[in-house]
Amino acid sequence: MIASMTPQRLRARLGSPAMLRILSLLCVAALWEVAGRGEPLIASYPTEILRAAVETFAGEVLPAFVQTLHGFAVGFGLSVLFGVPIGIFMSRSRLLELSLAPYITALYATPRVALIPVLILWLGVDFNLRVGVVIVSGIFPVILNTYLGGKEVDRDLLDVGIAFAASKFQQLKTIVVPASLPYIYAGLRIGIARALIGAIVAEMTVAAGGIGGIIKENAKALQMAEMFVPIILLGLLSIGLAAVVRWAERRTTMPWLWAKAKR
Repeated sequence: MIASMTPQRLRARLGSPAMLRILSLLCVAALWEVAGRGEPLIASYPTEILRAAVETFAGEVLPAFVQTLHGFAVGFGLSVLFGVPIGIFMSRSRLLELSLAPYITALYATPRVALIPVLILWLGVDFNLRVGVVIVSGIFPVILNTYLGGKEVDRDLLDVGIAFAASKFQQLKTIVVPASLPYIYAGLRIGIARALIGAIVAEMTVAAGGIGGIIKENAKALQMAEMFVPIILLGLLSIGLAAVVRWAERRTTMPWLWAKAKR
């Protein structure tokens, strides 16, 4: 089929984003296969990882993945539920801004690993710890980016709202929050990555099960192929979450582009 294409059509087909991604994936997999067969204890190789995935996915990896995903979903959901309002109100209230900004900035810069011993004392070592680490990892990027978005709202838009006698709540609902959405979604992207890292680090630190626990146990046993199965699954989860955020952003901040794409 490819041989029958004209050079122009072939270049157009190979130049498409989907085809470039597929070719890149095939090249990386081929190089990995060759290099991994020479040193399987360093990186294993794709065919061996596929064999390990078939053997361990249903019985071991999938239950651990659900366990990790449950804690991540609860923790990051709470981060968004509280982080967005806090950021919005900080941007609108000078009192809240001066009161909370130093603590939020300090906690945002504090390594999550340093907080895990404290969280263990407060929350134990199971589900509550995973949720707690996800919250302290994910909430501060959401707060800070939402706060920055609220501060960057065009003053002329606020003046229009005041001219039409809009209440404070109406200004937040119709002006501040819509204008802050690009910043909010930027905070969600950063928060998702940091929260997922926090959940895995917590599981690996205290051997609390989940995907992090499987990675740690397989690494200790030098089972490289089995170790790469949950790692690749985490990568796919990250890609999926990023796609969901992009889809939501396109639907809420650029509806005219979404409508054009559907035609």
